Amino acid sequence: MNHQPGAAHEDDHHGHNHNALGVHLHATGAKLKWAFFATFFILTVEVVGGTFANSLALLSDAGHVLTDVAALGLAWFAAVQAQKAPTLSKTFGYHRTGILAALANSLTLIIIAFVILYEAFHRFQNPQPVASIIMYWSAGIGVIVNLAIAFGLRGGEDNLNVRSALLHVLGDAAASAGVIIGAVIMQFTQWYVIDPIISVLIVLMIAWNAGKIVKVTIHILMEGAPTNFEYDRLLAFVRALPGAKDIHDLHVWSVTPERVALSCHLVVDPEGSLERSTEIVKQLKQYLLKEFGISHTTIEVEIDQCGCTALLCHETLWEKY
Repeated sequence: MNHQPGAAHEDDHHGHNHNALGVHLHATGAKLKWAFFATFFILTVEVVGGTFANSLALLSDAGHVLTDVAALGLAWFAAVQAQKAPTLSKTFGYHRTGILAALANSLTLIIIAFVILYEAFHRFQNPQPVASIIMYWSAGIGVIVNLAIAFGLRGGEDNLNVRSALLHVLGDAAASAGVIIGAVIMQFTQWYVIDPIISVLIVLMIAWNAGKIVKVTIHILMEGAPTNFEYDRLLAFVRALPGAKDIHDLHVWSVTPERVALSCHLVVDPEGSLERSTEIVKQLKQYLLKEFGISHTTIEVEIDQCGCTALLCHETLWEKY
């Protein structure tokens, strides 16, 4: 195989993108830190309120909040880890710590959903009376603080770690609202079965959203391509470039949803100059950045196509070389 030196990993915009990403990660860590302490405050209020009200529902919600305190602490830790510089042993840095945290948080939510369903099943069989006034105040504080946390986390939904934490917070707010609604109905009707009914509805919402995040995290951990990447558009652009012939052995993967990497072999006209090949690579990098937001690219230039001609080569590296 006859190769010319491939282009460097980054174009002129890449350093700027790293700086912007660092600021974003720092802001994300600060938001999660604030959310952690605010959620801990909710936990304290609901434990005290549930104890004085003798309310199992409120204490159960406090148990849910306790898992969120742990989840937000883990998310905060992951955001801090993601700011670490790459090392020789972890050349992409620690960005996937956030993906692992999001996966752990979402799996925790699914487990919580099954626990609540189990408790709801028993409450359908044996509804329990509640003390409503303290429930109003305790759950009301939970709703207000959780909504404030969600407002503080807004704008960071592109970060899977933040999105997972936000789901925890919104789940808490919904659960606290459900406690309030249930308390009002039960106070005037003594229809205590409303408590497990509301719990089941909340659980279904939490489990559905958590399942979606689990699907995304597994896709990323499996080196999946971003959903907005269109192979046909890329091929059409390359084949329309003067001096470019084709691309093959293409790999596109998400390090995180915000950080996408690409590598490929670019076949150029053997009659072209080194300067022209360099210009083609530059144009391709600019196109990838503009159309797909991919700034981390490794492009190997060839004048004679190697044995694998497929866009997605199935041969392993050691089989080819």
